[in-house]
Amino acid sequence: MRTFQLTVLVLAFVSSLGICRGNLGDTEAQCLARYGQEFDLRDNLGFDVIGDKAVSFHVKTPKGSFLMKVIFLNGVACDEKLSNAAASGGLSEDQMKTILDLESAGLKWTRQNAVYHTDRANVTYGTQDWVRGDGATAKFWLSGKATSENESGQIELATRAYGAAQRDVDKQNGAN
Repeated sequence: MRTFQLTVLVLAFVSSLGICRGNLGDTEAQCLARYGQEFDLRDNLGFDVIGDKAVSFHVKTPKGSFLMKVIFLNGVACDEKLSNAAASGGLSEDQMKTILDLESAGLKWTRQNAVYHTDRANVTYGTQDWVRGDGATAKFWLSGKATSENESGQIELATRAYGAAQRDVDKQNGAN
């Protein structure tokens, strides 16, 4: 009986984390089942973006409401951008770290480059890059006051195949 209670408690705690996540590699049907109705459906992504289709989802969780944009390539989610649904604020670093944990697929994320710039108004902008054991990447786009430890932003996650394909297109189009 005690083991059952502990199991229920652990499951309740994990579900209370409730941050949204689309799993890289999920099909569109799996995303629809998890998040409900999609909006802003685009089949024609243009010549400079890799992917078959892009959709957006509004996701409500105990941690807040989020906007999730997903690009599908060959029928599976290969790129995800998550941001706070409220225009007034971005994702906190804690939320971003939770998303990394949820998107680990049992693999370890390793922090790579971090680049920051502070402008004359004392606002800091930057990115933090992470790589997962299978080559998937995460990039945090951060901003905040340089004197504050409360930076916020959005996160972009991509499969290794998507990142390589997008880099090839960028090179063909003259981007660095």
